[in-house]
Amino acid sequence: MRGRKPSMEDVATAAGVSRITVDRVLNGRGGVKPATEQLVIAAAKSLGVDRALTMIPTRILRIGVVLQNNVNSYYVKLREGFARAAQQYKRYNIRVSFWYFEQITPEAAIKTLTKAAAECDALVVILFDDPQVVVKVEELARAMPIVTVASDLPSTGRIDYVGSNAIQEGRTAAALMGRFLGPAGGDIIIIVGFHQLLEHDQREVGFRNILRRHYPNCQVVETFQSYEQEDIRKDFRALLRKYPELKGIYNMSVGNPGVAEELKAIGKDQSVCIITHTVTPERVALMNEGVIDAIIDRDPYMDARRAIEIQLCRAGRFSEDEISTAQRPQIFIRENVRLE
Repeated sequence: MRGRKPSMEDVATAAGVSRITVDRVLNGRGGVKPATEQLVIAAAKSLGVDRALTMIPTRILRIGVVLQNNVNSYYVKLREGFARAAQQYKRYNIRVSFWYFEQITPEAAIKTLTKAAAECDALVVILFDDPQVVVKVEELARAMPIVTVASDLPSTGRIDYVGSNAIQEGRTAAALMGRFLGPAGGDIIIIVGFHQLLEHDQREVGFRNILRRHYPNCQVVETFQSYEQEDIRKDFRALLRKYPELKGIYNMSVGNPGVAEELKAIGKDQSVCIITHTVTPERVALMNEGVIDAIIDRDPYMDARRAIEIQLCRAGRFSEDEISTAQRPQIFIRENVRLE
């Protein structure tokens, strides 16, 4: 082909399809299977066909986002992030839809997964680690690309994971806690959403590991599961009675306002160190009051955008080297916190 531009016949030969199929793809006539479309675009790009580099795919790529219908601030921001990403990448002809499960049960999650898979070409899932859920994701991953977000399901055949290095986040929280409490240390309570969230489980592992290695006087006396319920005041009140010498709280879940109110009621809101996740207006307000000492944060929009980019790349519509880089945890204290 030296000295001449590649033809449709050249692309057809490289892709192993007919010239008519190449014509349908490159001229946007439709009627071509997604896998074949990807094959033709890849062949055209490799041969330097300019139209293939900027063309708008003729077929809508339906990406389903499966997640819990949760008031947790991270989930709220994540939903907003996916909506923004869908608009940002609409030129790639994608449609992003949301599929919610109302209860944190394998039955509810599996039912929602099944519905989403029937209507979508690819899935982005925010799920918990349950044997039944894992089996279902494994089954679906054999038929479509799946990206996990926030909490990974590494043995399911998913194509990628987007989210924090949860162990690193837990280690960071422990280092902050150890420094805030100082040599005297003290009793610490960990609040998780629930143990089946791999992200929360890994944070706890990292947190305990650093305390054990570097801050032996800081003792985790209990791990409390909030089940992602905002109102945990009654249960937390009982924990305060059980551990009257409490010095620190690592809350990776929700419920910070209730925790603050209970601490205020016994005059300990300024003496118990609280480290939590995700910058929100209410948490910034508590930080400005001196109740929350540090917030570990990442941008949910960046997680959502990266997940969409990975699916676009898998569909042959986005370059791998253009995919956003993974985030590192950011640490905010009262002196540098900001809201965007």
